[in-house]
Amino acid sequence: MKKNIIKLWFVPSNSYLRPITIKEKKWKKQLSLNRAIQFEHSRGYVRDALSHILEIPALEIPLNSPPGSPPLLPNNMGHVSFSHCRDALLIGWSAENIGVDIERSDRLFEAKKILSGFFSYKEKKELKDLKDKQLNSEVLKLWVRKEAAIKWQKGSIYNDLSKWNFKFDNNTLEFKDNEYNLKSFFFHYKDWYISVACNNNSETEIPIICKY
Repeated sequence: MKKNIIKLWFVPSNSYLRPITIKEKKWKKQLSLNRAIQFEHSRGYVRDALSHILEIPALEIPLNSPPGSPPLLPNNMGHVSFSHCRDALLIGWSAENIGVDIERSDRLFEAKKILSGFFSYKEKKELKDLKDKQLNSEVLKLWVRKEAAIKWQKGSIYNDLSKWNFKFDNNTLEFKDNEYNLKSFFFHYKDWYISVACNNNSETEIPIICKY
């Protein structure tokens, strides 16, 4: 089995902005103020992180990442995925397909509704005795795992969240009738929940988070 290496970077949202390309500046102008800042922050740091891996100047990397679309690199440059929450950015890179997600661990939401409407029978059974904060926490952990898988898939939360099933016994995610089967890494990093989804047919070391 071949070995797959994953690189992760954690970037606080208040970090100073890095340069982006002329095309990215044009895309930025089409966004609202908050989204424009987030867009420039993410693309600048994705480019900077990739420059260390690929040994190419950041602005010369042929990254195609317009607003609202999955980021793409040429075939020989690997795969990149990134995720925002309100105060942080997570970037992941791998030679093989990858998906990453990050959320604040204290994020509150309608955990019971999410569990009832989007999770599988086995997942509901696993969490059936939990209540309040503990239920919120465990549903959020599954959400983060599944969103990472959806980013690996380049799918959508609306269409695909209910089709992914997490297997608690071996930390894998299965899509529908085993159409996809992914390895799922999870970290509780300070105030954040982080997950990485990657191919299950490779030997992958536990990723190390590098902080900017």
